[in-house]
Amino acid sequence: MNFYQDLIVKATGANITDAGYIEDIMRNDIFHSTLDWQSRAQLMRAAKDAAGLLVEYHEAGLFPPLS
Repeated sequence: MNFYQDLIVKATGANITDAGYIEDIMRNDIFHSTLDWQSRAQLMRAAKDAAGLLVEYHEAGLFPPLS
């Protein structure tokens, strides 16, 4: 588990598999960039937003079933 996935788990309660998906959503759909220039508060907020998007993406059939 990397730094961002650890933060995601703490912010959202997601498991490690979903934390990887959430990290990807944060990079590609929320920030459209790397994560290293974001503050901790921005990362925590984005993790929660991305967790919500993961549910929506799952319901749309864009991601595998939630773990």
